Amino acid sequence: MRTWLPLLLVISLISVGLWLSESPPDQLLGVRPTPQQHDKAAELIIRNAKTRHFNEEGNLAYRVDADQITYYQFKRRDRADLTEPRMVFYQDDQPKWRTESREGVAHNRGERVVLSGDVEIDELPTPGGIKLETSSITILPAKEFAETDKVVTISSGPNRTTGKGMRAYLNEDRMEILSDVKSIYDTD
Repeated sequence: MRTWLPLLLVISLISVGLWLSESPPDQLLGVRPTPQQHDKAAELIIRNAKTRHFNEEGNLAYRVDADQITYYQFKRRDRADLTEPRMVFYQDDQPKWRTESREGVAHNRGERVVLSGDVEIDELPTPGGIKLETSSITILPAKEFAETDKVVTISSGPNRTTGKGMRAYLNEDRMEILSDVKSIYDTD
């Protein structure tokens, strides 16, 4: 029994030493991170993310694909940073609108999504549908509504309309440009 005691003591000391060397000093002292430090840490990072969202009838309403989603959980809200997000909205089980941008931020479990950086929204099937381009847009996916206060270009074939600010009712296939509207139409 006495021959095992020194060996057990050595193993215990090595284990405690390794634990101390791997643990941050603040953690050992019982110091908790501040709310600001805690808010900076991501809860979850997903690469090559694919999500599907269904309506109350159980039909596919829209899907979101992204190269990366970085999810943050805060005390009263959440946020997901999206890299290269792509959204597709469905009507009658068919893809109807497709969005694409360099980045995005989804707030409160995706209730509001802000896309930025070369935002494009295409009516499907392409080619031939409407194409919308802007620098930033806010989308309410459940309501199939989008709006921006930035300059917007809407094109369909050779026809182009530009203006500042827009409201898009995607489920109604209706768009309103709010000011400084200029249009070019091909009469052929």
